[in-house]
Amino acid sequence: MGLSLSLQGEEMVLEPGSCCPSCRREAPEEQLPSCQLLTELRNFTKGTCYLDKVEVSYCSGYCPSSTHVMPEEPYLQSQCDCCSYRLDPESPVRILNLRCLGGHTEPVVLPVIHSCQCSSCQGGDFSKH
Repeated sequence: MGLSLSLQGEEMVLEPGSCCPSCRREAPEEQLPSCQLLTELRNFTKGTCYLDKVEVSYCSGYCPSSTHVMPEEPYLQSQCDCCSYRLDPESPVRILNLRCLGGHTEPVVLPVIHSCQCSSCQGGDFSKH
């Protein structure tokens, strides 16, 4: 068996159906944005009532997940984390008054997201599938 060397930034890969490993450039992992609190302007409507350009917070971004094989039941162990929210402990909701045709207002309740974090996903155990 011959000596094989890979340059920095390359990895040894044995392709299916090949007798010898070859060097392949490592693909840099895409830098996905991590779970974070973001804001956007949204328009709300309910029936004939509306309110434009309301600043709303939301959570978005990457959280780690993985599945590992085990030699005993349940044979697969999954860890799935989702980008989830925490409501503001001081004021978890705010009341918006939508403007309606005819001049009256319609109150609606809007949750107030305080922060975002990676936490275990609901129903994320794939070992039973």
